Amino acid sequence: MAAFEAAIAAGADLIETDVRRAPGGGLVCAHDPVAPGAVHVPVADLLALARGRIGLDLELKEPGVEADLLALLEPADRLRLVVTSFLPDVLATCRGLDERLDVGLLIEEPGPINPARAARACGANFLCPEEALLDGSMREAARRLGRPLSVWTVNDPAAIAALARDRDVFMITTDVPALARAIVSGS
Repeated sequence: MAAFEAAIAAGADLIETDVRRAPGGGLVCAHDPVAPGAVHVPVADLLALARGRIGLDLELKEPGVEADLLALLEPADRLRLVVTSFLPDVLATCRGLDERLDVGLLIEEPGPINPARAARACGANFLCPEEALLDGSMREAARRLGRPLSVWTVNDPAAIAALARDRDVFMITTDVPALARAIVSGS
């Protein structure tokens, strides 16, 4: 929670965190699979902290959490929420449950797939490539979807500055929100 509070204090627009199911059944903020007895921040606590203060980018790391996540949301939460995942089936389930959700397909590796086609197939309305994959074909895929890109994880000051001016990018995920805010504010 201290890291989330620090992001708010730094002026971040969104908090990005991963979501998994804990052994007890609840949803928690966790990148790796949750071991029994491990202590993690419940997603409900993060929602309460963020409500009215900051938006959320919740990356769903596993199937089967979609309906439970949506059940935790209050109507106002949906206004400042994006749901992302590497798992197309998870995104398709989310869109099936709520077609108004802002849903992004995470892309980590170059491959033979057409990113725009993959996004459309699962109902994602934007693409989230890793910074190293930001090239002409990824930009073209975003244009075909009609929505700019969300690029992750960008920590280099020069790269943040360049992406802040890039019309093909609407969101930059970073580990250095105070630096990014200072750069973006100065752009």
